[in-house]
Formats: sequence, C-alpha cells, structure tokens
Amino acid sequence: MESLILAVLSQALLFLPLALGISISYHLLRATDMTLDGSFVLGAGVFAKLLTIGYSPFLALIVALLAGASAGIMVSLIQRDGRVEPLLAGVLATFILTSGNLVIMGRPNINLLTQHTLLSSAFAAGDITGWSLVVVYCALFCVSSYLLLNTRFGLMLRALGDNPHFLQRLSSSVEKYRLAGFAFTNMLAASSGVLTAQLVGYADIGMGLGMTLTGIGAIILGQQVLKIFHPSANLRMTGEFLACLAGVILYFFAMNGLLRLNIDPIYLKMILGLALIFFLRTAAQPSSLRSAM
Repeated sequence: MESLILAVLSQALLFLPLALGISISYHLLRATDMTLDGSFVLGAGVFAKLLTIGYSPFLALIVALLAGASAGIMVSLIQRDGRVEPLLAGVLATFILTSGNLVIMGRPNINLLTQHTLLSSAFAAGDITGWSLVVVYCALFCVSSYLLLNTRFGLMLRALGDNPHFLQRLSSSVEKYRLAGFAFTNMLAASSGVLTAQLVGYADIGMGLGMTLTGIGAIILGQQVLKIFHPSANLRMTGEFLACLAGVILYFFAMNGLLRLNIDPIYLKMILGLALIFFLRTAAQPSSLRSAM
C-alpha cells in the first residue's frame, strides 16, 4: 500500500502544473486548449536539447517556460477576433507543434540520464532530498498561479471566459488578456514537461499524447467528488484548485490500482473513461429528480 501511495503522489506532482493549466483554460477561459499536449512536449524538448548542447539547467528551464508561453501566444493569435474556434485553434497549434518539437529536438528522443539537471544533485543526495525539491518546484508553480489568479489579472481572465463583450465594455483589450491567459496556461504545461523529463530521464516526442483529455477528465472527476461533500459549494478559485488536486490524485490512484490488479495496460484508459462517464451521469441528476427524492 505504501508503494502505491508513493507512486500516486509522485505521478500527481509531475502532472499537477499541467492540470492547473488545463483547469485555468477550461474553467476561466472557457476553452478546451489542445495546445497543452504540444506545450508539455515543447517544455521537455527545449529543456533537454539545451542541456545536451551545454547550457545550464536554470537557463534551460527559463527558455523552456518561454517556449511554452510562445505556444500559448501562437494559439491565441490563431483564434484572434473569434475567427477560429478555440478547440480548432488548439488542434491546429498542436499539429504545428508536432513538427516544431521534432525540429527543436532533432530526434524523437533525448536521453537525460547522463546530464546534470535541476534535480540530479538532489536525488544523488537521497530520494527524500530529491522528492522534497520536486515538491518545492511544484508548489512554487501552483502557489504562484493561485496568487496571480486572485489578482485583477485573474478576474479579467474569468470575465473573458464568462462574457468577453462585458470585458470590452470595460475598455479592456480582450485580445491582450486572451494572449496572456493562453501564454500562462501553456507555460504551466511546459513546466510540467520539464519536471517530467528530469524524473523519467528523457524527453520524447510522444510523451504528451492525450494529456489534455486526461487532465480534463481528472478535473471533472475532482469537481464531482468535491460537490458530493459540499453540494452547494461555489467552485471558484479555491474550489477549482482543490478539485484539480483531488481529481489528479484520484485519477492516478485508479490507474495504479488497476495496474496492480494485473489489468492489461491497453484497456486502462478505456476502463477509466467508462468509469468517468458512469460517475458523471450518476452525479449529474436532474434538479427536479433530486428535489423529488
């Protein structure tokens, strides 16, 4: 049981910054941004490439985060003035990044096991030291995101998602906040890619496949669980962050639990998807039915 908990927590830590980016995009910006799949790989690929050609890990981290933000800027420009739907814009941006990531990396896979990374020295000193540093990095991104979204910037992002016409009436630039919002979420995805590449020891062109859909499923699952305990809760900023954390942990707990039951990995996502559909349909009873019960 202890090994299961450790496996779940380690996977959840690596996935959490990406899940936060997905949550911000999905809830605040009201967009299913498929670009996050590509930005996850972009962050890992840029970081790995810079390390292999001799740059310092700190500089590689900064450039990787800026690369993720640039992917967000790209998808924002594609949907500028509402000419392209957000979902289609994300698909197009991901399509472009598939080739772009391969060009940046130069090959499908970059090995980092022999490279000095941000975490290698800490893990050389011991697993506790290494994982403590992972927690610090993850907490830094998550806490910074929470504080930033509780400022006027976060309020404007929510206004953009809820009612962009109202934002225009406030004489605020819709496109400016759209660009900043997508740059921010894709930067979070890139940060998750950087952490993952260091922990698994490589960056791979296919490592981000299906990440966005997985994250959306986990976030919705977390929301429904939170509503079971607090049915009248208004899931604003704190609730959304808690739902994100709960959903990620539950998702990886279910995945690792199924693996320990010797379920064929081929069927994992199908089983989890069907379970999520059942859970959501059960939780989302019509209000009239609930009142009659």
